[in-house]
Parts: sequence; structure tokens; C-alpha cells
Amino acid sequence: MEDQLKSIRERTIEVLKTYFTEDAQAILAEIGELEKNSAADNNRAVLEELKVYRALAGFIAFASLPEEKQLELFKTFLVKAFRVGVDVKNRFSIKMNLTADVLWPETAQIFVGKILENEERIGQEPIIIQGEKEPVAPTLSNWLRDYNRRFGMDRHEKIIPHRYLNESSNIQKLAREDKILLLQLLEFYEGLKFPSQEQIEAALESAIDQYVAEGGELPEEVTADRVEDEPAFSNFKNEIDRDVHEIIDEDINVLLKRFPKLANQPITQKPIKLLFNGQIVSPTINNWLADYRAHVGAGSHEISERSNYLLRSQNVQNLNNAERNKLGLILRSYDEGFLLPFSVAKQIIVFEKIQKE
Repeated sequence: MEDQLKSIRERTIEVLKTYFTEDAQAILAEIGELEKNSAADNNRAVLEELKVYRALAGFIAFASLPEEKQLELFKTFLVKAFRVGVDVKNRFSIKMNLTADVLWPETAQIFVGKILENEERIGQEPIIIQGEKEPVAPTLSNWLRDYNRRFGMDRHEKIIPHRYLNESSNIQKLAREDKILLLQLLEFYEGLKFPSQEQIEAALESAIDQYVAEGGELPEEVTADRVEDEPAFSNFKNEIDRDVHEIIDEDINVLLKRFPKLANQPITQKPIKLLFNGQIVSPTINNWLADYRAHVGAGSHEISERSNYLLRSQNVQNLNNAERNKLGLILRSYDEGFLLPFSVAKQIIVFEKIQKE
């Protein structure tokens, strides 16, 4: 067994240099067989060593692993992978290229959730999370809690991780190599996030303003709205605002694609706790659907699955009858294409209209 273990060790070191997926897969298969023998012999030392080689080879063969194993690597071995120099970003980008664009935002968010659960340590000294008094272990999850307390959960510019390292008193407790490691992990964490709708709109508006300020000319259809025909645009907007009875009937999937702001419409009062990452978020349509998919999976579902969610989800237990009915209608529309009345002027679903019909 010692010779086999030595061979796996050497080949793992080699595959970390070559990044050959096929070699990594072969190592994983051999580790699986050796683990069975070691478990039978109750050889804990060998099992622990194999666990390290399995994780390192797993990151090299990342895209070929089942997603549950990928998530487990993020939760338990991400820090060590960065520490030994594995190009995690490169391996993760392969998975990204193999994932449908429409599924990628939700998939990325699930991996973000696993990073937020990572209990690997960076540094030895306890840290104080902003807003708290008691020191906590310097795990990646606690470093990220402190980071998010300072700057929020939205996606940030590249300068923000650097600001954190310069401003946080906790950083003074880290050795230089741990500071570099934490910075790499923060940058990777930010890279997985998606900008909020508000951030996208603000960035677009800022880019247009800057382009105009630098002497650029906007297309005629844009300048007509922004400059030349401002009174006409205002009249048009006022006419839309007055026409509060203009309603279109569509299912929620079509509406969210055509009117992205709808995703931010709250449909209940109290915040909800997302199943896949434990975050407390506002009770918007988008967040409720994310929680629903986390419970029952992506795609459409049978009425029994929907009913089970509405009966058993902890978030749903806190709803009154009116809120439960609204949520049920959203989920029915998501699963069955049930048409919802949508106000183009107000950019909201008019639940009252459904109740009257």
C-alpha cells in the first residue's frame, strides 16, 4: 500500500503542474479503490492523506465532477487549493463554459453560498466581525461575514478587496502570505457575484453620460429621448403614468424577461431565509423563486411538489393567507404558465385583479 500511496502522491504533484484532466480522473479512480482498502484496515492516517490528494485532483478535474462534489470542494478545500497554487478560477471557468447562460446566475449563487459556509482557517488569531463584540475563529466564512458587513452583499469593484485589506484591523493579525491568500479569495468571491439590477442601470447611465461628456454622439433614437425631444418624452411618460388600467396578461417567466424590474417586486412583508446559502433577503419575486428552486429544483414542477413547498417551507409558515395566495399564484405561473395581470405603467403584477376575477 505504501508504494501505491507514494505513486498517487507523485502523480498528484505532477498533475498540479500539467492540469491534465484525464490524469486527474485516473488518480481519483485509484484513490477510490485505495480508500476502500484503507477504510477496511481502519488506517486513518492513510485516509486523511488520500483526502488531500482527492481534493487536489478534484479541482484539476473539476468540470467533470458531479455538482455536489464540486460544492463540497468549495465548502471544505477551497482555501487549501488556493494556498498550494491551484488555478481555481481557471478550473471553474471550464464549468462556466459548459453551463447554459440562463442557468449560470443561479448556479454561481449556489457556489457563493458554499464559500460562505467554508470553515477553513486563514491565520491563527481570532477576529472581530464588524458590529459584534465577541472574537470568532478566523475561518473563511467569518472573514467574508466581516467583509460583507463593511461593504454589503452586492458585487463590488476590484478596489474593494484591497480597501478591506487596508482598512480592517483584523488584517494586522495576518502574516504576509495569508494577506495575499485572503486577497485572492476575496477577488475570486467577487468574481462569482452578479451585479444587481440597480447596479446595471446605474453603470449604463454613467457610461452614457461619460460618453456624451467626452464629445461622443449618441444614436438618434437615444438622443431624441435624452436631449432634443425631452418635452415630448415627458408627455409620453405622463400619458403612460396616467393609464394605470393598461394591463397585459402573461406568465411570470415571460414577464421577468421582458420587464426585469418586476423581479424586485415584494410579494410578502417579512424577509425570507434562502435555503441554499442561509442569507436573509427581501421577499421579492426573484428571491422567492430562488428559494422555491432550491427546494424543488429547476424547471417546472407538478402541483404536488408546489403544494409540498407551500406546506413545509419555513418561509411560508410566516405568511398570512393573502400572502400565501400571492406566492401560490407566482409559483403556479412559474410551473404551469398561468397568466398574471401585469401593469406596464406601474411595472407590477396586479394581484387584486386576480382576486376580483
